[in-house]
Amino acid sequence: MKKKSSETLIREDRFYTIAARNGKVLEVADYNTENGAAIQLWDYAGAEWQQWSFVIAGDEVYRIRNRFTGKVIDLCMGGTTNGTWLHQWTQTTGKSQMFALEEANDGGIRIRSALAGKYIDLYQMFLGNGARAQIWDIADSENQEWFLKDVTDKTAIRPSEAQMEKKLKAQTVQAEKDQKKESKKEAKKGSKSAKGHAAKK
Repeated sequence: MKKKSSETLIREDRFYTIAARNGKVLEVADYNTENGAAIQLWDYAGAEWQQWSFVIAGDEVYRIRNRFTGKVIDLCMGGTTNGTWLHQWTQTTGKSQMFALEEANDGGIRIRSALAGKYIDLYQMFLGNGARAQIWDIADSENQEWFLKDVTDKTAIRPSEAQMEKKLKAQTVQAEKDQKKESKKEAKKGSKSAKGHAAKK
């Protein structure tokens, strides 16, 4: 199915870059395949984790799916306030993963959250590498203007097996660290609770 949005003809079977005015594009940070991986801005390197498909989710509403990870752009914790981070997540039926495309300046688009009514935006209006994507009220600002380019037919970079193995190890180590931190927190809570009961006696 095809739909017209601004100057761009969106097709579900095509992949696009989502570029800021300076040419940097939205990507999944560090080609991370895990739920919760950040969406950020970076120089375009022709990589699959920098390419997206627009999957129709309703009338003029899309899910934005990453070519490499297969996960979709989502509002962190289903947040609807200014400054809510964007991350990737496994597809659900929720509106936190649905976005509408609206015309902006010079053939660009704005990308509006169907849940929050706010627009994909860059933290503190930063347009450099590593800028985190968030949502914000509509503003006449370059950090809410995006330009789509069809890159389906171009050769796309994928990480090597060695890179993926290294990434997996790093994710495993981080998960173990997070689990240990959580366990320590729970242990402290239990200790405080026990002390509180002892004091009452």
